[in-house]
Amino acid sequence: MWKFLFWLVGIGLVFGGGYFVGIITSDDPSYQIMIQEEGGETQPPNGAVLTEVDQPAKMDTMLAILLGKQPADGVTVKENEPDASLKLMSPKRSVGLTDLRIWFTEDGAVLAERQSDTWEDPAFFTISERDASYIQSVIGEEDE
Repeated sequence: MWKFLFWLVGIGLVFGGGYFVGIITSDDPSYQIMIQEEGGETQPPNGAVLTEVDQPAKMDTMLAILLGKQPADGVTVKENEPDASLKLMSPKRSVGLTDLRIWFTEDGAVLAERQSDTWEDPAFFTISERDASYIQSVIGEEDE
């Protein structure tokens, strides 16, 4: 009888300790996406901050959009007048993972990814109209 109680208490401590550690360490997001509308007449600009803790589905969708972007050559955009900016960051490590500027078009959007410390020679990509609409809806949701 005592062995059974000893095992029961031991198992309870192991699982209870793991649960307690999980609760303490899972509140801080490991990644966040900051999307902000640029320029315009609204002050302050519309924007959103997504984390895998607060909005896991939106975060997953945004990461899928970023992973599915297609390289683009010969893109013509007003480089200093983007419609929005997007930053993927790791707050735990205080590191910016990617920095993008977004121009919305009729066919989707053009993304410019900063390749160095400056915006002098960015890499250009395109995304579909559906993905561009999703980004716009995320920016607009936070304003409501």
